[in-house]
Amino acid sequence: MLRDRSVIVVVLVAAAVGTGLGRGAGAVLEPRVPAAVPVPLVQAASATPAASGPSHDEGEPDERGSDVNGDNPYEEAPPVHPVAPRILIPARDGMLRLPGGHFVMGSASPRAPANERPVRATSVAPYWLDRTEVTVAAYRACVQAGSCSPPARTSAACTYEGDDPDLPVSCVHWGDADAYCHFVGKRLPNEREWEFAARGSFPVAFPWGAGASCSDAVTLINEQSGRSCARRPARVGTHPGGASVFGVQDLSGNVEEWTADWYVELLGPGPAPRAGAAHVLRGGGWLSTPSQSRTTSRNWGSAVEAGANVGFRCARDDDPPAP
Repeated sequence: MLRDRSVIVVVLVAAAVGTGLGRGAGAVLEPRVPAAVPVPLVQAASATPAASGPSHDEGEPDERGSDVNGDNPYEEAPPVHPVAPRILIPARDGMLRLPGGHFVMGSASPRAPANERPVRATSVAPYWLDRTEVTVAAYRACVQAGSCSPPARTSAACTYEGDDPDLPVSCVHWGDADAYCHFVGKRLPNEREWEFAARGSFPVAFPWGAGASCSDAVTLINEQSGRSCARRPARVGTHPGGASVFGVQDLSGNVEEWTADWYVELLGPGPAPRAGAAHVLRGGGWLSTPSQSRTTSRNWGSAVEAGANVGFRCARDDDPPAP
C-alpha cells in the first residue's frame, strides 16, 4: 500500500498575486479584477518511488518524530503572527478564477524532504479551480450518468457509500478522478496550479499562513499523534479559516488531492514528465500529519491507489478572450 510523504509567519508582500511553493503573508490586497469580467467576486475566507509517512488507507498511520506539536517542523518559528492576505477574485459555478503569475515553487529548508527541493521559479497562466473538493453527491451524478465507476471500497472509511453527500468523495483511483473532471468539462489541475492555489506568490507553510490546528484543517492532531482531528473527512468548505489567500477551501487536510502530473522525486526547471509509474498527490488528508499537509508537501499514488485519504478537485483553462 502506498504511504503519504507528506506556522502564521512574518512576511513581506513582494508583489501582488500576478507575480507560489514558499513562506510568507501580508496585508490585505485590493481586488485586481477587470471591470469587464461578468462574474461575481468572492472574498477569500480569514519508476515506482519509495514511500514514507502515514497510509492513504484507513488504519494506524506511521508517525515521524518532531519537536513541535502541530506546527510545521521544516520551517523557522516566526517571531510574530501577522494576518494572512485575503484577495478578491471572480467566482462562477463553484469555481474561482485564479489570476496566475510568477512564483517560487518548493521549500528552501534543508529539513524539508528531498522531493520539495530545490526551490525553482515558475509561472502559471490564469485558470479556474473548484473552490472545494469534489463531493460524494457530485460524483454520484457522474456514476448515475454512466460516465464514472463507483469508487473502490478499500476501507470502511470510504465516503461514497456513506450517509453524507457533502463529504469529499474518497477512495478514487486517478483514472476515476480524471474521468469525472472530463465528464463535467474540466480537468485535473497540474502540480504548479495546485501549488499556486495554495499560496499564491506568498511563501506560506499552510494555505492560511502558519500554525496547523484542527480548526483550520482535518489532519492528524499533531506530528506525534496517531489520531485524526475527526473520524472522517469534514464536509467540504466547513473550515473557512483554513482557506488559501484566494479562498480555495481544504487544500490542506481533509483528503489529499490527485493532480494531472506524473510523479518524479526531484523536479527541475523544465516541463513536467510525460510518463511515469505514479501521479502526484498534494495537500495531505485526514490521515496525514500536519507536516505532510503543507503547501510544499508532495506525495504520490499509483494507478491502483484508492485509499480513504485520497480525493480530488477539478480545474479548467481560463475563458478565451472575447473576439
